[in-house]
Amino acid sequence: MELFKKILPYTTVLTPNRRLSATLLKKYDAYQRELNRTAWPTLTILPFTTWLQQLWTSFATQEIEITTIALTPQQEHVIWEKILQDSPESERLLQVSATAELAKSAWSMMKQWQVPLSHPLLTLTDDGKSFQQWAFQFESLCQKQQWIDSASLADTLIENLQKKLIPTPPHLILIGFTELSPQQQALLTLCEQLGSKVEIAHVHASQSSSAFRISLTDEEDEIRSMARWAKALIEHKSTTTIGCVIPHLETIRDTVSRIFAEIFSPPDSFTLHTTALPFNISAGKPLTQYSIIHIALELLNLTHETIPLDVFSQLLYSPFLGEAEQERIKRANFDNRLRHANVTSISLAKLLNPQEKINLISSCPALAKRLHAFMLKLSELKKPLSTHQWPTVFMDLLTLLGWPGERSLNSHEYQIVQQWLALLSEYRTFDTILPDQSYQNALFYLHRLAAKMIYQPSSPETSVQVLGILEAAELPFDYLWVMGMNDTTFPPVPRPNPLLPQRLQKLLRMPHATAEKELIYCSHLLEQFKQSANYIIFSHSLKNQDCLLRASSLIMDLPEIKITDLTISQFISPAERLFHSRKIESIQDEIAPPVSIDTFLAGGTAIFKQQATCPFKAFAELRLYAKHLEAPLLGLRPEERGTIIHKALEIIWKELNDSDTLNSLDNQALDRLIHQAATLAIEYVIKKEISSLRYLALEIQRLKTLLRKWLALEKTRPFFKVIAREQEMKFTFNNINIKLRIDRIDELSDGSQLIIDYKTGKNLSIQDWFGDRPLEPQMPLYCLVNKTHTIGLAFGQLHPDQLNLIGISKYPIDISTIKTFSDIRYANDVTWEQQLTHWETTLTKLSNEFQQGYAYIDPKEGSETCRLCHLHALCRIHEYNQDEYNHEHNTIHS
Repeated sequence: MELFKKILPYTTVLTPNRRLSATLLKKYDAYQRELNRTAWPTLTILPFTTWLQQLWTSFATQEIEITTIALTPQQEHVIWEKILQDSPESERLLQVSATAELAKSAWSMMKQWQVPLSHPLLTLTDDGKSFQQWAFQFESLCQKQQWIDSASLADTLIENLQKKLIPTPPHLILIGFTELSPQQQALLTLCEQLGSKVEIAHVHASQSSSAFRISLTDEEDEIRSMARWAKALIEHKSTTTIGCVIPHLETIRDTVSRIFAEIFSPPDSFTLHTTALPFNISAGKPLTQYSIIHIALELLNLTHETIPLDVFSQLLYSPFLGEAEQERIKRANFDNRLRHANVTSISLAKLLNPQEKINLISSCPALAKRLHAFMLKLSELKKPLSTHQWPTVFMDLLTLLGWPGERSLNSHEYQIVQQWLALLSEYRTFDTILPDQSYQNALFYLHRLAAKMIYQPSSPETSVQVLGILEAAELPFDYLWVMGMNDTTFPPVPRPNPLLPQRLQKLLRMPHATAEKELIYCSHLLEQFKQSANYIIFSHSLKNQDCLLRASSLIMDLPEIKITDLTISQFISPAERLFHSRKIESIQDEIAPPVSIDTFLAGGTAIFKQQATCPFKAFAELRLYAKHLEAPLLGLRPEERGTIIHKALEIIWKELNDSDTLNSLDNQALDRLIHQAATLAIEYVIKKEISSLRYLALEIQRLKTLLRKWLALEKTRPFFKVIAREQEMKFTFNNINIKLRIDRIDELSDGSQLIIDYKTGKNLSIQDWFGDRPLEPQMPLYCLVNKTHTIGLAFGQLHPDQLNLIGISKYPIDISTIKTFSDIRYANDVTWEQQLTHWETTLTKLSNEFQQGYAYIDPKEGSETCRLCHLHALCRIHEYNQDEYNHEHNTIHS
């Protein structure tokens, strides 16, 4: 490579980023090996900012009287944030941290473009005046404390170079810079004046390349096509170097990683552990987005009186706690209990109290022991500590909780933990800028530091490099694909810093200040790409959701190609592979083992209901105990509301006993009874604390309104006497032990009985009692318990929009909404007695099927039944339907 012929042993090569430095160092070593050399001087090749830091470190260590401290970017952010918090404008700032970052960026631009803080244009806007005041405070504080921020480091070096206190480098070569700031130019010019030789070079001085443009449907299509193209290239020649350039890669990293992993995984497997695959994605993630660190921070945050259930659930399922493997089933069951109890937030103090009904001590003793030790240690941390002391405390607390878990960490997790330890070391340096902190404040700064630390675990060298647009500039490749070349994003819309007057930024041609500046910058960037590889593709999307897009004007001069002109690898998604693999072996097993005679069958009436709804559903839920994980609600669940209504009506009819008493009460007495019943019912049913008294008051009011309307309906009925309320009955039906709870039995004037079942749903139909697969079999079962006296069944529909008493009777009973049996067209038989016999036969058949293991997938109402079911992943009904479609399709065409 011609570039390396210029490099001498004393040469220093400067680049705009670490990736280009690492790539050039690798190329330089390969160049030396091509010359058959076995040893050569190490090349000094550094990012520009790292070079400045090294110059300062070398100077500071040699001068004993130097007491100035160079600030890290994280320390600078904390200082800016503190200045903003203490300023009068802080009350008007919605996001202090984000504004502090803008102020830090504005300060850096002022320094790089050598603009004094006294510049008159700063006073033209209110934002400019505010920034000017903040910047003066920052400058004054740095001078007082003898700090140097990263933006001022070059100016400090210039000052010491002029005094000849720092030796000038003999030879500097700059590679990959699209633009140099006035500050950088001043430093390099001074080096030249002091005897340095400064050159600007390119990796490819005059490389000719073939460049094309291509249009694809959308962003995901671009990523997928790029990955398939790259895979085809390395399948043809594994040593080929390929660059895949993606703008805003950091925001879509997970999508890119998933698509590339899908495409590059071997045909018979799929993995998201991309270290085993021949591509590398450069963009890292904030440390807080890695599970092991996220859990560590959540553990340290277990200091609040109440903790949201979703947070606590994450901890229960996390492998990064002590005894996670040992207690994983117990912890999963405990989470299920909390969800079933409709708990939306928990208190550690209550969970560690053995007197509480739901507690960790009896359910997960190992976790309870660790949490108890954690809480005890926390109780000792009452005094503020220095930021130098807090990391030790944090690690002690995490150790008490068994973090990072009992299993061995994989390579990525180990690297992330090492980065966490490095973060704690950096956190210790905050004691130079922050006073002693309380636990909560210390944890706040720790979380902030972790969120700003971008990290990517190291991975092996690969042929395919997935890069951001700035990282890829000047990197050499054999092939290059640059996506996102749309008219709306390349060049991008100007993004001037809002704290600096736009007039000032435009006058000095600062970055992102104007459309003209963005156009010039992107044009230079495009030329760099065109010299980076022998074959280049620039792609753009045709749409972004509903917005139509066009190619950037900067690539319109390139010849256009179609996707069919490229060699791309064949691709079948993992989901499709799994779907098609089902044809390898097909077993239609619809009969489960029969229920043995001595087995106790739990479920009661649910056995008949589920077997009628779908035999597989009955088998899965009642014999495999397959249940969905409940999601807690902030208020009452529908089933809790139903139970409250049942309880309130039980209280009311226990007091009233019959319709005559109901009719004899005046409105005030009835209202008192309704209020008493509603209040007692809610107190009886609610087993958990609901902190909002207003919410409970609204529930009581809603319930009272509903009960008042229902009792008004009851007053229109002929005489009846309530002889049973929430009556429990136990009996055996065809070897199935059944426990029935009959909501209510009314005795009519002739001594006959009407069974009423309260329902809170809106869409009710008595048709569900009939047919060979009745969806509401409990009502026929109620009737069969007492064939002699029961002459009618009815739903008591208590819905705010629809209150009614609907049902059937053996003969007319003077209630218009209860039809006589002879008027029911969908009844199976002619007489009431025949219907009773038919119900007995039907329910016997359903119970026999359940006991014999009939578990075929047969939802009674097709997709409507499946819509309300949570067992799709278990029964795979969608694949079942697809098989039926394929069979019918093949039959027709054959």
